[in-house]
Amino acid sequence: MRLKVEHVTSFEYDTPIYETATEVRLQPSDDRYAPQRCLSFVLTVDPAANIFQYTDFYGNSVHHFNLLQSHRNVIITATSVVETGLGRTEARPDEDILLQDYLTESPYIRFDPALAEFAQPFERPQEAELLAEAICRQINQSFIYEPGVTDVGSTSTAAMQLGRGVCQDFAHIMIASCRYLGLPTRYVSGYLYGGAETDGHDRSSHAWGEVYCGPEKGWLAFDPTHKSLTVDERYIKIGAGRDYSDVSPVRGTYKGQAQEHLKVTVRISAVKADALV
Repeated sequence: MRLKVEHVTSFEYDTPIYETATEVRLQPSDDRYAPQRCLSFVLTVDPAANIFQYTDFYGNSVHHFNLLQSHRNVIITATSVVETGLGRTEARPDEDILLQDYLTESPYIRFDPALAEFAQPFERPQEAELLAEAICRQINQSFIYEPGVTDVGSTSTAAMQLGRGVCQDFAHIMIASCRYLGLPTRYVSGYLYGGAETDGHDRSSHAWGEVYCGPEKGWLAFDPTHKSLTVDERYIKIGAGRDYSDVSPVRGTYKGQAQEHLKVTVRISAVKADALV
């Protein structure tokens, strides 16, 4: 499936700010071990700035820029066209190096008593794929999807205590449970296309998890937020890391005493096979 994504992030400030330093992780993944292909990507910033790019430790594409002059608005627009595939990524030859990071606690992942109690019924030995699927199904059935009760700083512990949250929270609980049981699991940021009826309508970013199921099966993706649990051609992967902190779409700092107001608009639409940005 070929999909176009237009992701606009707008910052407004009630008084002028200056010396802004910003990192952006919005370019869809183009990993040769995975079926997804990023066919085109354009990133613009208003006010205009020189944009630089590097690849981080986890293989994600990162763009960054500075705005030294005084300003009260920043608009970041990322436009991409992606050829999607199924939710499976082959194992890399050097996979063992990164697997250790996906087995431990991290800024958003906590092995607290509530998590241990939740994971305990799954401790009996079984194949990694079946175990991960069972955990995701239990999360989907046990937790309530409710926007507004958590925020981007909420950890797996906070979501466990509330028993509700959004896709980011569900993904963190899944990852914490799988890691607690010894399954290397990573957090994935991206988008979910809602179908032709949603073309041109505002959407939001999405999050899910990928579980390492051995060198033959590689990384298999699961989405505990949706009942199907299946990650298919409707999903667009931006990047992966230990948790949200490694793949937050936009983050940065600025000098000034202003209050910041953030607005994010995401629009996803299907495009013809020969369409580019």
